[in-house]
Amino acid sequence: MLFSRSVRIFVIGILAIGIISYGLRLYAQQGGGGGGLTPPPKPSTPNPSPTGKAANVSAGVTDGPPFVVGERLSFNVSWSNFSTAARLELEVTERGQFFSQDSFQIKTKVETSGQVRSLFGEIDNQYISYISTSNAVPHRVVNSVRQGQKQKEETVIFDHAKRVALFPDEITVSIPAGTYDFTSLLYGLRLRSLSENSKQKLIALYGREVIEIEAVVKGRERITTQAGTYNAVCVKFDPQKKFSKYRANIWFSDDKQKLPILMTAKLPFGDVRAELTSAAIRTRSATPLAKLIAPTDESGNPPNGINGTNGKHSGSERSLPFVVGERLNYDISWGNFASVGRASFEVRQQGLLGTNRVFEFYGEATSTGAARTLINVNDQVSSFALVDKLTPVRTDLQLREGKRIKQVSAAYNWAKNSASLSTGSEVSIRPGTLDLVSLFYATRAADLKIGASYNFPFLDANLRLRMVTIKAVKQEPIGGPMGTRDAWQLDILTTAPTQVLIAQAWISNDARRLPLYIATRTRFGELRFQMTSAVNTK
Repeated sequence: MLFSRSVRIFVIGILAIGIISYGLRLYAQQGGGGGGLTPPPKPSTPNPSPTGKAANVSAGVTDGPPFVVGERLSFNVSWSNFSTAARLELEVTERGQFFSQDSFQIKTKVETSGQVRSLFGEIDNQYISYISTSNAVPHRVVNSVRQGQKQKEETVIFDHAKRVALFPDEITVSIPAGTYDFTSLLYGLRLRSLSENSKQKLIALYGREVIEIEAVVKGRERITTQAGTYNAVCVKFDPQKKFSKYRANIWFSDDKQKLPILMTAKLPFGDVRAELTSAAIRTRSATPLAKLIAPTDESGNPPNGINGTNGKHSGSERSLPFVVGERLNYDISWGNFASVGRASFEVRQQGLLGTNRVFEFYGEATSTGAARTLINVNDQVSSFALVDKLTPVRTDLQLREGKRIKQVSAAYNWAKNSASLSTGSEVSIRPGTLDLVSLFYATRAADLKIGASYNFPFLDANLRLRMVTIKAVKQEPIGGPMGTRDAWQLDILTTAPTQVLIAQAWISNDARRLPLYIATRTRFGELRFQMTSAVNTK
């Protein structure tokens, strides 16, 4: 299918600077393409701040909340006579600035299993809630509902200033201050004091219905689950008015974490019980680098400078626009489709790989919505790049597209200007050749000047040598989920003599050089990448 083929080819690139690796060949063959690319949104405020920072908060333990980034709770869901009807998973995936608000990103997954999946069909639903770091009240919820071959995705915006919830069809629902969705309600209670016999009035939005709930702390008891035995606090939920016939109870662990260890509910389709099976802090797998320890001379003083190629010190440290821990998240749209995927870039670690001082850069892209129905994509690229030059010493690609999995690595021999692939073949490279992910960071680190052009050789997603020219065109304010920002426009072109425009990027005009928005032209239509959050920036 044309659409699935386009997703397969282009999502691999993750961001336009990577995606041009395929678009470059298409337009070189066709002799160019006409028409302009879709520019970024107009600024929402007249005077952007060129140095306004994205949230710079730690992704580790926080001072206040009882949950941390990486916390993943898994539950077995039983229903009626089925002891295993579904699996429920809650994960705190990020903390940072999402859509211009300091937030946690919470992912909820529900999928049927066992006989229920066989008898009643496949249900694979995912909900993403962006909740306030102070009170867990959401400002945006993305619902992706998949039942068999049917899939629906919608984004609900909670505008608490106007006290309305805005749906994609432009229908609005009035909501009181502090309205939760069901996921954020759970985390909101974890932030609250659960003193015995206390009562709390809560409001939750379910679909397009506003539900008033009275939550009563009933007492403490000992609860045993598959994850262990806990001292627990029971909270009883009594929905009001037309929902009053439904009841629910949640037992939270009586400790600092306040884990939801057991949930029961009486619903129209029967009694449901969700029991905690595991609680863990999830860390992303990565190739561990050796700890970097600066050498000293006989007096115990560090030598001057560094040399990124061999770990020895010989010059001054290079100033870079990113730091270890930085994570940039994007929403991908294609043609007339508002959202076909999500992508992220991360500076995972810095250390020694062999004798080389390197960063590990990591990029990931997944299909969502209608694209996920046609083809389930989860592509990952790791680049181990020299600290001083940002050129790679190793690239690892893992491409998962439907049932197909492709894994390939490239090891770079700069003395011979070649890259050896894990498939057994060898590719000739030029001095300064980058891979897809290191190209992203090298562009940000370049000493850009308006009107100047820069040539970059790189290996594309198929590990073939390409060349691209990037020209800094102008400075202008742009809008978007990150708010109004002062940005530089970069034109990405094929090299002379053709000089065909294949992509455009807008990067923040500040020390962090954040790629805020990118549009790229392909034979299958235009792809657009909109930054939605920046975590742990410089």
